[in-house]
Amino acid sequence: MRKFHKIAAIALLVLGVLTGMPNIAKADTSIPLDTTNEVVNVVTVYPTTSNQAKVLSEVSQTEPTFSKTPGFQDSAILKAQDGTQVIALSQWQGKDLSSFQSYAKEHVLNVSTQTPQTFACKVQHTETRTTSPSFNQGDVIMLSQFKMKPGQDQSELATIVTQEMPSVLQMTPGLQWAAMCPSTDQSTIALLARWNSREDFESLGQQPGFDKETNYWQTYADNEHGLYDVVKIIR
Repeated sequence: MRKFHKIAAIALLVLGVLTGMPNIAKADTSIPLDTTNEVVNVVTVYPTTSNQAKVLSEVSQTEPTFSKTPGFQDSAILKAQDGTQVIALSQWQGKDLSSFQSYAKEHVLNVSTQTPQTFACKVQHTETRTTSPSFNQGDVIMLSQFKMKPGQDQSELATIVTQEMPSVLQMTPGLQWAAMCPSTDQSTIALLARWNSREDFESLGQQPGFDKETNYWQTYADNEHGLYDVVKIIR
């Protein structure tokens, strides 16, 4: 049934982090997902291959310096379980990202030998099983990027995802929360979801009726997703 594939897909998506202390980067183990309208989340994807450990080390050293940039709140650093990426999820106050963009040109792009991809998004909808969404060191996070196809309306796909999210949580015990975060440039919808474990996520494919060839987003977007471990929290 398409229902089961929708569950898997919705579980794959974006979002953003945080509240925090300006000017001082302090290690912590948890940050809340801030869904206020005046907060912009930034997703920076660093491609890695055999150098994931090196890139992770560089990002972990560079990211805390953002605390000196006006508007920075918090960030979470994630590493892909398959070794292909390192991701920094950061949250910024206000709608003006000029301070981040200026800083990124000087620092972010120098971290990896491969050019990282960065986009800004705002959390539009969340679904949770118990407490409010948050990132904790050691969490297993699924990040899915729905990259819009030419001529397709981002808001239409966002509406479909929003409609499916409540049933996803009810039918999937291993899924704790999910957050949808459309990009400000209309190019991407990020979906972030916290799972109890990789085994919980992979169990979806074992359910009767699961059809990996039937994707509700095919008309609208190309999907890229992965499973990540939260390795560092910066406040």
